[in-house]
Formats: sequence, structure tokens, C-alpha cells
Amino acid sequence: MDKRIVQTEPPTVPPMPPMDALGQLFGSLRVGNALCTRFETTAPWGHRVTHRGQIKFVLVVAGTCWVRTRALAKPVALGPHDVFLVLDGEPYTLSDKPTSRSVDCADLERLRAGYLIRYGGGGARATLVSVAFEVDAAAAEQLLRALPAFIHLRIDEHRSYNLQALVELLRGEVCAAELGSLPIVRRLGEALFLSAVRAYLQSPAGARRGVLAAIADAQLARPLTALHADLARPWTVGLLARSASMSRSTFAARFRTIVGQPPLDYLARARMDEARTLLRGGTAIALVAGAVGYDSPISFTRAFRRVTGETPGAYQRGQPRFDNRARSH
Repeated sequence: MDKRIVQTEPPTVPPMPPMDALGQLFGSLRVGNALCTRFETTAPWGHRVTHRGQIKFVLVVAGTCWVRTRALAKPVALGPHDVFLVLDGEPYTLSDKPTSRSVDCADLERLRAGYLIRYGGGGARATLVSVAFEVDAAAAEQLLRALPAFIHLRIDEHRSYNLQALVELLRGEVCAAELGSLPIVRRLGEALFLSAVRAYLQSPAGARRGVLAAIADAQLARPLTALHADLARPWTVGLLARSASMSRSTFAARFRTIVGQPPLDYLARARMDEARTLLRGGTAIALVAGAVGYDSPISFTRAFRRVTGETPGAYQRGQPRFDNRARSH
């Protein structure tokens, strides 16, 4: 009997999709512990938030309120499911009416019970959730540079299912206040922040210029992703143009129009952003030089000084430790 040995291939695991340029930007965001505050307010009420150095978002869980900030020409009414994001500590005021008196948010800390602050004059109720993230501002510099100081999103049927689902999960955890809900709220808050940035980018009000606009551009997203995935590669405008299936001149002109700088200038800045991240982590200067495309520490030091105004060694010695503690609302 003719017996044949049948070899079967092990099941293949589909490869993970390559990280896109937006994912690469998000990857630079080092988020520390978040301070979550649930505000149970009754009209009249109002508070101001002025602390800098944080990323914050506020979700209206129930009721209505008004937000005022320098980024808005006039106060904006917020209702249930509305979310706004504040980058780099842009000051803002929340209140039941635009004319209501507001107190400094720090003055409300004496009322805090866990992550609940309850205050107001006994009238109409509103529930808000505020999450403040401590971030390594230097590591997140490129992402924060690309975003406006204030983003307002109205979560409705036109928004993505994922964003709606995160909002509902966060609302559920806040309203239930069960055991272990605080760390869950923090993680959901981080996910909601990243999803909200993506929703902003995909919205009609999304970025028109800068790296986020380029990421949303079908022709520029591919070369940007390739560039960030391999900063050490000896990139030329021609190589980047080929990855975009464009001519060299057309690519260079489109890149400069949308991003606001020539491709190789952008590459130099991206390399220095990555170099600073590695230096803050304690990586040796010679290794950093090779990781970002320089053939010697000397040439890397010259380029680093040209962009940052100091040597890599001086920069590395002067870096403070990243503080994971959120300081305010």
C-alpha cells in the first residue's frame, strides 16, 4: 500500500497591520496617572480651570452647561454626550449660565470625596466628568504641536460607533461608582482622548494644515508612515515621492503646502523629536545617533545643536524625571 506522508502547514497568524502615522504620533504620548473628577452641580454654579501642563477632557453626562475659553469667540452651550478637549492647560470656565459667578477650581478641593465634588445653589442639576492627564510634554511635543488648544465634539449618530461606545462605557462607570471604577475610568479616559483626536481629524472641522492634515491626506499618509517607521533610512525627496506614487516636484510642493515645511526639514525635526525621547530614556548618544540616521556622534551632535540650541549631552543631563501625578482638574 502506497503510504504518503502528508505534511500540514501550521495555521498562519495574520500579520498585524503596520502602524499608521497617527498611531505613531499617539505612540509618543506618555500618559501618567489621571485625576478624574465627577462634578454633581446644581444651579447656579461655575468654576474656572487655569492649570497648565496637562491634557484635559470634559464629558457632559447629564444636564446642560456653558463653556468659555479664549479659543471660542463666544460661550458655547453643552448638552449630554458633548465632549471637549483642552490641550496644554488652556484656561476655561464651565457654568450653568454664561453670566453665573465662577470660583477657582482649586477652591473646590475641600469638597472632594474621592473623585466626587458636589456643589451649587440647589437648582437644576448637571453631571460632568473631568479627566486631567499628566503627560511628558517633551515626548508629546509633536502631537500637541499639531492640535488646536481646544476641541469640541458633539457625540451623536454621525460620530463613529467606537467613540459613542467609549462615552457610554465612561458614563456607566461614573454613574455606577462600583468597586474598582476609578482605574477603569482612567483607562477609558485615555482611550476616549485618543479616539476624540481621531474623530476631530476625520470631522469637517479637522486640521487643514500641519502634520495631522497630512496624515488625513491619502497621498501623504503613506510616505509619512514610512518615514516615521524608519527614521534612520537615508531618505530623499525622491524616495518619499515614490512611496506616494507622485513625481518629485509634485510631492515636494504638496508636502510643503499641507505640512508647512519642506519634506527634509520635517524629517530633520522628526529625527530630533525621536532623539530627545531616546536621550530622556538614558540611551547612549552614539546609539541615538545611529537610531535616527547619523553615521557618527559628531554629525548627530551638530544637527542636534542646530535644531535645539544645545548638545545632546547637555540636553540629557538637564532632563527632569517625568512626574506621573496629575495636579488638578
